[in-house]
Amino acid sequence: MLLTKLEIHGFKSFADHSSLVFEPGVTAIVGPNGCGKSNVSDAVRWVLGEQRARLLRGAKMEEVIFQGSSARRPVNIAEVSLHFDNSDGMLPVPYQEVVITRRLSRSGESDYLLNRTPCRLRDIQDLVSGTGLGADSGVVIEARMIDALLSDRAEERRELFEEAAGVSFYRDRRRGTDRRLEETTIDLGRLDDLISEVQTQVRSLARQRRRSERHAELAARRFMLELTLAARDISEWREELSTLESRVEELRADAPVQAALLQTAEQQREKAHVARGDAERRRADVAILTSEHQQALLKLDSEIAVAEERQRSANVRRERATRERAASDALGVKLASEHAQVRDDLSQAQADMAEARKRLDERTAGEDSARNVVVLSRAEWQAAERSSRELADRVRHLQLDGERAAREAEELSERAVGVEAQSVSLSEAFARAGIDSDSALQGVEDAVSTAAAAADALSRSRDSATAARSRETVARAGLSRAEEVCTSLQGKVGALEGLERERVGLAPAAARLLKESKRFGDGAILGPLSDFLSPTASSAILLERYLGATVHAVLVRDRAVADAVRIWHTENSPGSLLLLPLDSQPDIASSGSALPALADATDPARGWARVLLGGVVAEDSGMAFVDSRGAVWLPGTTGGEGPLRRRAELAASRTELDAREMERAYASAGLERARVTLAEAEHQAAAAADTAASAQQSLRNAHEHSADAERRRKGAERELLDVQTAASRITSRRKELEDLSNGIARQLLEAGASVSQRELAVVDAHARLTDLEAKLEEAREARTRSQVYFAQIEVRVQAATDRERRLAVEEISAAKRLESLQTELSDIEHADNDLARQLAEWRIRSAAMRERVREHEGRSKEAEGAVREMDVRLTDAERLLESARRSVVELTESLHRGELRLKDLEGKREAIRGRLEAEWRRPLEDLLLGLTQLEDDAELLRSELAGIRVQLEELGQVNPLAVEEHDEEAKRLTFLSTQRDDLASAKASLQQAIREIDATARALFLASFSQVRENFRHIFMTLFGGGECDLKLEHPDNPLDSDIEIHASPRGKRTQRIHLLSSGERALVALSLLFGIFLTKPSPFCLLDEVDAPLDDQNIGRFVRMLTQFKDKTQFIVITHNPRTTTEASDAVYGVTMQEPGVSSVVSVRMRGRQVPDNPDVAATEAVAEAAVATA
Repeated sequence: MLLTKLEIHGFKSFADHSSLVFEPGVTAIVGPNGCGKSNVSDAVRWVLGEQRARLLRGAKMEEVIFQGSSARRPVNIAEVSLHFDNSDGMLPVPYQEVVITRRLSRSGESDYLLNRTPCRLRDIQDLVSGTGLGADSGVVIEARMIDALLSDRAEERRELFEEAAGVSFYRDRRRGTDRRLEETTIDLGRLDDLISEVQTQVRSLARQRRRSERHAELAARRFMLELTLAARDISEWREELSTLESRVEELRADAPVQAALLQTAEQQREKAHVARGDAERRRADVAILTSEHQQALLKLDSEIAVAEERQRSANVRRERATRERAASDALGVKLASEHAQVRDDLSQAQADMAEARKRLDERTAGEDSARNVVVLSRAEWQAAERSSRELADRVRHLQLDGERAAREAEELSERAVGVEAQSVSLSEAFARAGIDSDSALQGVEDAVSTAAAAADALSRSRDSATAARSRETVARAGLSRAEEVCTSLQGKVGALEGLERERVGLAPAAARLLKESKRFGDGAILGPLSDFLSPTASSAILLERYLGATVHAVLVRDRAVADAVRIWHTENSPGSLLLLPLDSQPDIASSGSALPALADATDPARGWARVLLGGVVAEDSGMAFVDSRGAVWLPGTTGGEGPLRRRAELAASRTELDAREMERAYASAGLERARVTLAEAEHQAAAAADTAASAQQSLRNAHEHSADAERRRKGAERELLDVQTAASRITSRRKELEDLSNGIARQLLEAGASVSQRELAVVDAHARLTDLEAKLEEAREARTRSQVYFAQIEVRVQAATDRERRLAVEEISAAKRLESLQTELSDIEHADNDLARQLAEWRIRSAAMRERVREHEGRSKEAEGAVREMDVRLTDAERLLESARRSVVELTESLHRGELRLKDLEGKREAIRGRLEAEWRRPLEDLLLGLTQLEDDAELLRSELAGIRVQLEELGQVNPLAVEEHDEEAKRLTFLSTQRDDLASAKASLQQAIREIDATARALFLASFSQVRENFRHIFMTLFGGGECDLKLEHPDNPLDSDIEIHASPRGKRTQRIHLLSSGERALVALSLLFGIFLTKPSPFCLLDEVDAPLDDQNIGRFVRMLTQFKDKTQFIVITHNPRTTTEASDAVYGVTMQEPGVSSVVSVRMRGRQVPDNPDVAATEAVAEAAVATA
């Protein structure tokens, strides 16, 4: 199975759809820091089902969706797909290509797809189980895993080993079983508490049951007593009821007469009441009319009072308006006078401002003229000063040039003497160098011939050594493969033997019986039936299918032992158990069973094997069995692996281990012979190499001597020419310096006179500038004074203008106020005249209305006299009505008393009926029908009834359902006791399962640890070229919880603690261990994320050789910055860039073939990828 392609869309920085196509071998992914390379490894881990956001370098899972950039909006969906070539059928699906996809949206919806079909994460995990893939496998190896291995936190290191061994599954099962055991223990405790509570209830209900039965006996006696007394009372009440009924009929006949008299009296009272009502209405009408006239008179008097008040108020307003008009006239005169004065002040101020402006303009012009003169004068002074300074600088430079020329001429004279002597010496050295060069050339020719002969001998020796080394490499590889197979088989055999010793898979009762077998005596318990059957692997499956639980049967010596075991089983209740006594086995001849394991049964189980398997034929590959009677047994689906299959597998593994041990011995002997041959060849090659090296050294010495002689000759020749050239240059330079000194002397004489003249000109110009600046300052002060005066005049003008404007507004306001007051006085005069006219009319109307009120008051007194007369008549009628009512009431009361007594007697009779019928739930007639009355006196019966009632009260409330509840609670107690027994059995089964899980996990961990240990040693030797390394458990007796120690000593060192190694060596040790873990549980591909970062150039070479060694077996994807990893180990390279900020893009470069971009858009960016690869 191969990984063919990775598709990423919307995942982290890959906003656009990106594809990476992979082929067998090593694929490198390069790019600058921060471009998104490691997001590729996160994508692989995520699509394989990783659920922990922190391992994806995030706080929550939605952060894997592209978050947007400065130019792009965030996307809503992240999707990653892995394409696999499934031509070898490694994945159990009928597809040549398998695509695993994971999709996540911002709404929180997460989908998994298999070949674009929705599925569950569990389906993906089941599909890749056993292939080495998965979120928790070693598919992705990161730099942090190196830190985890080298850290002091033992749990992080153990986690990697447990993932490789597959122990995590058993740890989860153990935790689940522990949790169920804890829950079972808690349930068992709760059930014990519940049983105790139910037992208490059962005892309480038993007491209630006895009280209930006593209560029933007393209630039956009370029933007889009450019925007897009730029958006697009903008989006595019948005569009194007859008399009362006659009296009630007489009273009912007299009732209509009294009712007629009462009706006549009521009619008379009603007539008197109507007459009195008419008189009252007339009185009320007169009173209402009188009241209306009085109200109208009060309203008119109120209006007259208001008008008089308004008249007084108008007089006050008239006086106030008159006073305000006089004040407004005076204010108008004053404002006019002030306005005229302000206009005069404004005219004078404007004239003064014009004069001040004129003076200010003159002073400003004078200041500008003075400033222009100063500027010109300052420019003249600065020019004179600059010219004087330049001339002084020129003089100083000429003096310096003269001094330098004199010093140089003196030095040239001294050098000329030395050069002449050097020229003679070099001529002699050149002659000697020519002689030495000729002699060295002859020595080189002799050394060349000697080196050629030594090189031929070395080449022949190296060919022999190469052939011997190849044979030794082949032999070592064969031995390594044999050791790997043997180690794996040893771990497997050890695990199976451990399971066999621990009796894992055997029924709990059988396992417990075997542990306690000594209590039954030596030889009493022979062992389980499976120990005496030795089937092959195929027949073990058939036997376990057919026998089922019978395979856990235990052979015992005789029936007496079986009886003893029965007693033990009853006392301990360990679970179901099947015993096979040897003295009870039937003597059945072999019937040619078709089950192949029958012939492999050993004594003493051979007889029972014939009984159980005789005549049984397997059909449909063990899906059905037919015995000698023709009965067909359909076993259905079996559980896990049973003891027979494990024993068969153990036997086959031991046989294979023996064969592999023999192969390893042969390979070890072959390797030893190859090593001897290699040592001899290397010794001969070393001797030839020493000879060749000596010849080469002689040749190099000869070449060096010849080259040295030639260099000396050429150097002498070159130095001689240089000396001659230098002498010529010295002569020429001395002539130039002489001419230069004469020219400088002439220029100094000319410049001396000019310097004095220019210094005088500078002094004169500065004096003129000082005078002009003083005049400019005087002009500036005059202009400032004029400017201040002008500003003061301007303020006066502005103040006068503002005051004139304000006075004009006040004059207009005063005129408007005067006009308003005049209008108000006129309005007041008109209103006062109208109000006087209205008051006169209202006073006349008030006198006439008072006269009408007096008339209505007299009529009201007459109506009140008529009402009093009607009250007397109404009183007489009511007195007559009251007498008639008393007669009717007396009759009614007599009738009522009779009816009450009648009802009382009937009520008592009905009460007795109701009480008895309600209590005994039967009609009274039925109760009395079969009654045999008691003969005792009524008082004695009532006394006995009272005593029974007292006893019933003393019993109190009883539970009428006590009998039924007692029976139900007793049944519940039995049921709970059964449940407690079941829970105790389940607890024992869970404890047995925990022991089996621990044994299986221990065996798997030890086998995997042994394999990792061997792989670690092999890879360590490959990377370091020697040295020692080892893995040790701190507590070997408890491997599942023991810390793992790493020891490593590179070649030539004696250190054991990895913390004492250099950072590069520690990284190589961690890589060795990581690859050892990976090879223990290999996957189709492996992604390495910058694991080579800490390695130097030499260690990178070892890392590259390791990749080259393993790439034929595993597909590698390497994220790296290292140039050697990219160029030497990689078959293809992908470049990851961020041409757009915040958005990663992919460029592919084929290294061993033509260049193939992923899509046309990438063609524009291939130059970037090529530059990245070239840099690497």
